[in-house]
Amino acid sequence: MLYCEACKVKIAGIHAHCPLCGGNITGEPQEKACYPVLAPCKPNFTKKLMQISAITALAAQIICTAVNVLVTPEIWWCLYTLFGLLCGWVWFAIGLSKKANMKKSIAWQLVVVSVFSLLWDVGTGWRGWSVDFVFPCMYTCALLVLLFLAHFLHVPIRDYIIYAGLGAILGIIPVVFMAVGLAHVLIPSVICVSVSLLVICMLLLFHWKAVHGEVTKKLHL
Repeated sequence: MLYCEACKVKIAGIHAHCPLCGGNITGEPQEKACYPVLAPCKPNFTKKLMQISAITALAAQIICTAVNVLVTPEIWWCLYTLFGLLCGWVWFAIGLSKKANMKKSIAWQLVVVSVFSLLWDVGTGWRGWSVDFVFPCMYTCALLVLLFLAHFLHVPIRDYIIYAGLGAILGIIPVVFMAVGLAHVLIPSVICVSVSLLVICMLLLFHWKAVHGEVTKKLHL
């Protein structure tokens, strides 16, 4: 074992100089280091991002509830925002945790929630909230979540371009609702249609080859 005359201490491990004073040391070093070499700890970005998204959704719901109570206490629209934020966070969490099933999970949830909301609205006397809020808000959030996760997780464009295109096409349906007079609150529908058209233009302008290739492959042309 190594020994420092100046510090009067024994030194374990392999050292060229005393780790305390930096002076010369005598003796024979150990054959191997007495402490294991630890690999650097990599930060868990997925967990961090899920925590950030959760606190963001919670803060948004608290703000919506406060505004609902203070401004329009006769209509509890904050329950709809709770439902929408919960669905959005579930999509986000599934996309981060299950990269391979992200697209199918979002698509199935869109179909199930849309049908369930429409039947619930019809069964409770048809107030139109499913057309005014649920449908446009869900499809807008689904498109944004899909594109964000695809970019963040570095998913190849060919793996999600069909789902993004179909979601964008379905996102134009609120135009029909507005044309026939079913949609009375126009802001969510206008936002949904605008985002959908923007996504379609981006896909056609920047990824035309991928779009043409995937459509040709899916339709066996």
